Amino acid sequence: MKLLVVLSVVVALAVAAPSGDHDYLLAYDFDAVFANDEKRKVVMDCLLDKAPCGEYEKLKESVMKVAQTQCADCTPEQKAKYDSVMKTFHDKFEPEYNEFVHKMTTKKQ
Repeated sequence: MKLLVVLSVVVALAVAAPSGDHDYLLAYDFDAVFANDEKRKVVMDCLLDKAPCGEYEKLKESVMKVAQTQCADCTPEQKAKYDSVMKTFHDKFEPEYNEFVHKMTTKKQ
């Protein structure tokens, strides 16, 4: 079960939720977020409810929709992006990744 939640959380960072969120997140440049420490901190603080989201509010809403639905409507292209983002998020930013997973697992209970 925990693996399923972890997968759905990262899907949230890599793909999209139903409707326009699919296209929005599929087109989102997560590499730019991961490459920029300041931007990554702002996005992570937003997703973890540690700071206001500002311009990242739509990103947060889309990410949360995907996490809640476990990306039920993902296409193969979205799954591929999910795999790439998941690997980067886990491998390079494990503390933030673990905190986000913890937030999502406690939110579901």
